[in-house]
Order: sequence, then C-alpha cells, then structure tokens
Amino acid sequence: MVREMITVQVGQCGNQIGRLFWEQALAEHAAFNRTGTFDEPMSSFFRNVDTRYADPVEIPLGDGTTPISALKARAVLVDMEDGPVAETLRGPLGSLFDDRQFITDVSGSGNNWAHGHLSYGPSYADDMLEATRRAAEFCDSLQCFFLMHSLGGGTGSGLGTYILTLLEDDFPDVYRFTTSVFPSEDDDVITSPYNSVLALQQLTDHADCVLPLENQALADLAAKQKQASGGGG
Repeated sequence: MVREMITVQVGQCGNQIGRLFWEQALAEHAAFNRTGTFDEPMSSFFRNVDTRYADPVEIPLGDGTTPISALKARAVLVDMEDGPVAETLRGPLGSLFDDRQFITDVSGSGNNWAHGHLSYGPSYADDMLEATRRAAEFCDSLQCFFLMHSLGGGTGSGLGTYILTLLEDDFPDVYRFTTSVFPSEDDDVITSPYNSVLALQQLTDHADCVLPLENQALADLAAKQKQASGGGG
C-alpha cells in the first residue's frame, strides 16, 4: 500500500529548503524511473494529474504502469510574506505546486514568535486546515506531515509550531516530522534565541520526530561542497 507524505513549508527558510527538497526528489525519481510511469515510490511524494481542465483531474495510481501526465507535489506552502512563495512560483518548479494550497500574507511576523503563534495562527487556522485537508483527500494512506521551518524567525518558529498543534488535533493518527533549522551563534536577529526556546517547547509537545539542523553548520557544509566541486577559492 502506498504511504504518502505531505510537506508543510513555513516561512522564508522553510520554503527555500522546500524548493531544494523538491528539486532533489524530482532528480532522484528521474534517475531511477526511466520509463516515465507513475509508480508507488512516485505516488508517495507526487500526484499525477490531467491539466487539461481548470481543476486538474486526479489520475489514479492503478497498477503503477500509468504514464506520467503532469505532477503536483503533495505540499502546503505557508509564509506571512508573499515573497518566498512568489519566488517559488516564478521559478522552474512553479507548475509543480497547487496554488490552492498556498497561505500567504504581506506584512510578515516581525521576527516575533508570539506574532506568528498567537496572532497569525488563529487568524489563518481555517485556511491552513482547509489546505492540509485538501492535500490529504488525495492520499490513499497518509503516513506523515513533514514540516520544514526555522526557529529563529517569527513565522517559522511561531506559525510553524502553531500548525503542528492543528495537525495534531485534526490528524491525530498521522505522524508529524519536522526539519527545524536553529539560528547560528552569531545570528544578528536579537529575538532569535527567544523564538527558538519558545518553539522548542512546542516541538517537544507536538512533534513526533525533530530533525535539528544548525544554520552555520549548513553554511559550512555548502561551502565545503562548493570548494570540493571547484566552485570556490
């Protein structure tokens, strides 16, 4: 039986990581699925749809030999500034995402956990639940939600952890995994330590599994890879 995963990409960092995640997912599936068929591994991450209609029509998995028509990522994109989501839409992966599963605002959370968690969270709760429920309706056996966010800013830490509580209440039997990016020691956002501590309590209470990453460690790794490939000094 297919086990699907839905990503929930929150804030600037979460959406930037999400873009790279989906680029890598497409590349790996393309490397191993050279026949262009919509099989079970592909169905875990993507939907196969017929885009000739205004509302793309779902093409069932069947026996796993159906040709790929058009792919849609099993993803919900959230940011209280519209820039990161708009950047995704303008990029090469723009058509991969269902624009009815975007939740955006324009003013941002001001690097304030409380603004994201206590203001935007309740204000957008119905929209976020509608987007996640819609994504879940296209799944045969939803296994987990995979939240991507940072802990230093206001949207990723505050709204991101608020979404975890919504998912726990609405989908209690579905696992909640997170990739949580911690701020660097020399982060110049003065509120980032407080945002991180407040978010950690929520992660402890509402996440089933947390994959922690540290921002500077990621930057160092990227620099080493660039240097090893000949792209750096």
